[in-house]
Amino acid sequence: MKIGNGYNSYLKAIQTDTSHKETIKAEPLKPRANEAAVKVEISEEAKRLAEKAIDSAPSAKAQEIKSAIQNGTYKVSAEKIAANMMKTIEEQEAGWE
Repeated sequence: MKIGNGYNSYLKAIQTDTSHKETIKAEPLKPRANEAAVKVEISEEAKRLAEKAIDSAPSAKAQEIKSAIQNGTYKVSAEKIAANMMKTIEEQEAGWE
């Protein structure tokens, strides 16, 4: 006696049924003859913010760490990590009081 849940026949029915498939043909957008060109101006505020973002790029120390990681020469100090974790826990506990 064969016991089955009909899953395979269900999958086969889906695979052979093509009525659910739709063919969508996308046409490339064409510029309209009567549309004017769009002019974009960047405000002085936006320019200032963009310069500030460039200035906040990763520091030399961060770049040094990144290159050490990529080279495989970066050393992790478990003692420093543990000390900083304990410091953070102590600071959080002090805030609960």
